[in-house]
Amino acid sequence: MDKVDRQISDLETRIKEEEQSCEFSGSAVEDINNKQQQFDTMLKNIKHITTTEDAHVAKESKLQAEIADLKCRRLDNLQFFRIPEEEKKENRENKILDFIVTKLHIENAKGAIKIHRAHRVGAFRQDKARPIVAKFAFFPDKERVRKAANQLKVTPFGIAEQYPPEIMEKRRKLVQIMRAAQSERKEAYIKVDRLFINKQLYVE
Repeated sequence: MDKVDRQISDLETRIKEEEQSCEFSGSAVEDINNKQQQFDTMLKNIKHITTTEDAHVAKESKLQAEIADLKCRRLDNLQFFRIPEEEKKENRENKILDFIVTKLHIENAKGAIKIHRAHRVGAFRQDKARPIVAKFAFFPDKERVRKAANQLKVTPFGIAEQYPPEIMEKRRKLVQIMRAAQSERKEAYIKVDRLFINKQLYVE
């Protein structure tokens, strides 16, 4: 009987140990599940924040591009290069109109094209003709003159659009890449602030 009692006592002890073990395991599993849920929630929040930040960055970039485009559209200016500058005082509006007639062969320019104002850029130097920036009264006139600029290819003169500073900075960086591509006999050109190489948009 003593032996049986001891066996029963041992069994009861083992059962209690197993129950405690089960209770501990259950508690541990529950704790692990809670931690996992917390982790999943945290990860979800991080992903949401990251996605939101990415969306904000993308939206900001898009808005900046739209603002730059609006600035470019708003500017009705053209820059004229290497037009002789004999003296500080000159009627630059008339000089531009004469240039348009004689070099671009737009014969009715003096009667049909109106220039609000024109000014030289930079300090006066007798050994160098400063560029002239001309603001046209009407956008179609500016475009007409700009498109006629291809007639200056074999001349020392040049015409270029005037862009906002941020666009000019981008263009300066892209010019070197464009020239490198052209030296490799690739078709490369810049359109406003975007570079195209072999008809593909260049992405840094």
